[in-house]
Amino acid sequence: MLGSIGFIIALFFGLFLFATRNQRSVSTIFLAIYLLAFSLRIGKSLFYNYFPIHPIARNVFLGMLLAIGPSLWFYVRYSGKPGIVIHNRKIYLNYIPLFLFVVFCWIIPNDSSSLSRMIFIGLLLHVLGYGLFTLYSLIYRYGKPSDEKSRKTKNWLLYFTILTIAMALIQIGVFMSLVPYLSTAFLFSVVILFLSVWALKTPFLFKTNIERYSNSALSNEKAIEYLNRLNDIMLKEKLYLDPDLTLTKLSTNLGITSKQLSQVINQVKNENYSQYIASYRIDEAKRLLIMKEYEHYKISAIAYESGFNSISSFNSAFKKLTHITAIEYRRSQKE
Repeated sequence: MLGSIGFIIALFFGLFLFATRNQRSVSTIFLAIYLLAFSLRIGKSLFYNYFPIHPIARNVFLGMLLAIGPSLWFYVRYSGKPGIVIHNRKIYLNYIPLFLFVVFCWIIPNDSSSLSRMIFIGLLLHVLGYGLFTLYSLIYRYGKPSDEKSRKTKNWLLYFTILTIAMALIQIGVFMSLVPYLSTAFLFSVVILFLSVWALKTPFLFKTNIERYSNSALSNEKAIEYLNRLNDIMLKEKLYLDPDLTLTKLSTNLGITSKQLSQVINQVKNENYSQYIASYRIDEAKRLLIMKEYEHYKISAIAYESGFNSISSFNSAFKKLTHITAIEYRRSQKE
């Protein structure tokens, strides 16, 4: 009964997120795929426990395991680093195993043979591998949260990833006859109920991030396209080095209105214009601070060289983004 509840909630939640994808952040699209894939996989286990299923249909449901790992990875990537742009080609490559498995499901054995068992354990290891790599990235590659919202987001991603790994390990336990067959369904239901409670406590994890632009004609996909172009311009032309750079100047360079540019930055990166520019300037300052030809420059000179027009704004931005002062950063790099 509990397993059925989790399956139903996950299925409808996934469908809801996918149906409203144009109104939501990119990360929720992958959360929707994750929930749909896992609910179909668990649904098959529940149904197969009472009714026979054709081997080809069983393979299709088993193939959904190949969607879980990539969806978890991209969900965490987009949630942990709002505004990150990942090329579609890279995303599609991660889902190729799923596509191939479904296309050739009619020739893949689904019985008690050794080959069938090896294929099944391979699917589970695929989920486990993505889960472990995602956990490693969250712990060692993501920076320390700078505010309460970021801290809650990272904690949620950690718990969600760990629970995914736990579900993969339990399915391996089922495969090895170490745990009951339906235990995965029960754990999945617990995870879904946990997700539901967390959603009520921290609604910003799942609600739309573009409510303030609900009347805008600029879609989330178009906003990401503009941000990609903006990032290219910033890197190639280094417009951030201009201390007099304004939102209007930058929007003109991009060929859109200042209102649209403000929406692009806020909608995709969850930042304002000043924060966006400051991140580029701080990266430039960090680069100059470790260069030999700038080792005798004062911190104030580095600040102006990086595009800041005041030392106070530079110090504030540097401490906020790196959690240390510029002097401490230069000293640590020398050491």
